[in-house]
Amino acid sequence: MSNKSDLRPWKVLDSKIIHSTPWLEVIEDKCLADDKELTYTFSRRIDEGPLIIAEENDKLWLVRQYRHPIKKIIWQFPAEGKYKDESWEQAAKRGLKEELLFEAKTWHDLGQFYVDPGGLDQKYHAYIATDLTKIQFSESHQQNEDEVENLEIQSFSRSEIDDLIKAGELCDSWTLSGLFLYDRYKLISL
Repeated sequence: MSNKSDLRPWKVLDSKIIHSTPWLEVIEDKCLADDKELTYTFSRRIDEGPLIIAEENDKLWLVRQYRHPIKKIIWQFPAEGKYKDESWEQAAKRGLKEELLFEAKTWHDLGQFYVDPGGLDQKYHAYIATDLTKIQFSESHQQNEDEVENLEIQSFSRSEIDDLIKAGELCDSWTLSGLFLYDRYKLISL
């Protein structure tokens, strides 16, 4: 174990993409860490984006969908990929429309977080959307031909969300991180 004063970033000697899809790149870095050369492999999500916490009548809206890497159907806060020319908030507004069929009058930026900084460099930015208005489904939402997005949507009280966590039906780090930021925001707002 080293002292805090001994900690320093690794020097990247070489970096290359060893696999790529439209959503993900696998990166292999050759690094120098504490005078030792090592190879470190991690994933880079191409579509960083916002996490959307839609609140209505003291309930939070979640989406339920199949997540293949864990072979489970789970509840989550919706997250949206951000286009290069969009701001984080613009992507959140678009995601709220596409995922939950709402528009919001009020938005609060809760800050950013990384869901797995040891293996993935994807950054999320969490937003609370309030003063919601239901909208009609728009055919203008273009789904990628390789994407399958079958969603169930439902609102839950904060205690019902705790029950989903206990039952293992809500188990992803981005939603759990978003809940932490939401709870902190609610405490500060009182």
